[in-house]
Amino acid sequence: MQTPTMPLTQTHTQATHVRQLGFGESPSRMAIFCNRANTDTWYTLDKDDQPVELSLPALTGYLQSLEFIQREYKGKPTCKLRFKMLAHRPCTLEAGAESVFAKGFLMAIANLSPEHLSQPITIEAIPADDDKVLFCNVWLGAQKASQKWDEQTDWRAIAKKAKANVAQLQQGG
Repeated sequence: MQTPTMPLTQTHTQATHVRQLGFGESPSRMAIFCNRANTDTWYTLDKDDQPVELSLPALTGYLQSLEFIQREYKGKPTCKLRFKMLAHRPCTLEAGAESVFAKGFLMAIANLSPEHLSQPITIEAIPADDDKVLFCNVWLGAQKASQKWDEQTDWRAIAKKAKANVAQLQQGG
C-alpha cells in the first residue's frame, strides 16, 4: 500500500512539491549558505545562529528565482547572489556574488535554456584544496551543465543572461 500524498503546485515553474502525510521536515524555507567561512562546504544555521554543515554535497530541485541583493557585512556593503529552489522543501541559497561558487552557478544557468530549467537541476558543492574556495557544478540529469570561465569572462553579461533565463522560466517559457 502506498502512502497518500498531497500535491502543491508552484505556478512559477509548474513544479509539483509532494509531501507525504505524517511527520517530516518543516515546510518553511531552508536557508543555505554557500561558502566555506564556517564549514567545509555549505551550511545552515541552527536556532542559536551557529553553522551546521550539510552532510550531502548535492541538492536537486526546481530553480524558482535568481536575484542579486545588497547587504552590509562588517560595516561594508557587499553583493550576494540569492536563488530559490523547490527541493525536498523550499530552499534559499546564498553566495557572495563574486565567489567561485556564484560564478560556476551563473555560468551554468546562463548556458541552460528555460526549457532545461523547467526540469529539476542538481547543485553540487565541491570544496577546493584551498580552504576558502567552494566550487559549484550544476547538473541536468546525468549531464554536467557547468562551463569553464577565465579572467576575460563578462560577468555582467553572464548574470544578465542567467537572470533572463530564470525570468523566462517564471513567465512559463
